[in-house]
Formats: sequence, C-alpha cells, structure tokens
Amino acid sequence: MKNISRRGLMLHGAAAAVSLFLFIAIVPFNSFAHTKDESIYLSGAWIKDEVGWRFFNQWNSAYPAGKWAEYQSHSYYFMDNGYMATSWRFINDNWYYFNPNQGKEEGAMVTGWVYDSDLCGWFYTNQIGIMVTGWHKIDGFWYYFNPKSNGLLGLMAVNQFVDGSYVDANGRMNEVR
Repeated sequence: MKNISRRGLMLHGAAAAVSLFLFIAIVPFNSFAHTKDESIYLSGAWIKDEVGWRFFNQWNSAYPAGKWAEYQSHSYYFMDNGYMATSWRFINDNWYYFNPNQGKEEGAMVTGWVYDSDLCGWFYTNQIGIMVTGWHKIDGFWYYFNPKSNGLLGLMAVNQFVDGSYVDANGRMNEVR
C-alpha cells in the first residue's frame, strides 16, 4: 500500500510540474455567458498556454468548444479544440473577425471596419460580426466588397470601376446609387 501511495504522489507531483510549465497565465472570473444554444453561468479561469487562450469551467472541469460566449460586452468563439478564436474564422457558413492583438480585447469579435495589413486593404463586418460582400451603404456612402472566393473575399474595392460606377481611393462610390 505504501508503494502505491508514493506512485500516486509522484504522478500528482509530475502533473503539477507540467501544469506549471504549460500555463503562462491564469485569470479567474465569474460571468454570465450566452451561447447560441443557452444562457449559462461560467465560473472558472482564462488559461493561456503556448497555443492560445482557453476558458476552464470549474463547474464541469471542461473547456467550452464549438461555442459562442459573451463576456464584458464582447462576443468570443471557442473553436472545437477549446481555444478562443483570433483573426478570420469561418463559422456556420460565415466569416467573422476576432481581435488578434494581445490585451484586454484579445479574441473579441470585431464589428465594423477591419484593416488587413497583409493585403493592405479594408474589410467590413456587419453589426452581428459577419463579413459583408457586394455593395453596401455604410455611414451614407456606398462601398463595394469583393464577392468572389478567390483569396480576396470581402476585400473593399479601391480606384476602379465596379458595375459601371467608380470607387475612389477611400473605397467610396463617386455617384449617387
């Protein structure tokens, strides 16, 4: 019996050491979170490791996966592997953009204008976070966003004619539509 106890202590000690090594940050919080299916109360901690952020729910000892959550007026999405989404993600047949920058709003779904430094261009997500395509009137101006899945889906057109209308360097159509 003594030998089994020692092994148990050794395993627990090893697990604690691995946990200490892997977890860079643990931020506890309690919050109501709304998923697409239900409203749940989360109590636990945000955990960051070398892959990204996850939320450990103390009530069921699990990470939410494939779920939306609302926290402090921001929408977050937890991917199937339990990690919080960042950058562009294709979810339920729509593209969403999640803040990739470290800080208070890391992982928060973005609504409105999104600048892509790799493509040196602008995208727009509507009030529920979905990337728009085609013609859209935003703040009184018409803009055109690429509707083709050619690697530039949703990119705002600039300095060109689209459907017989010219869009300027700011992406605004120069005629009344």
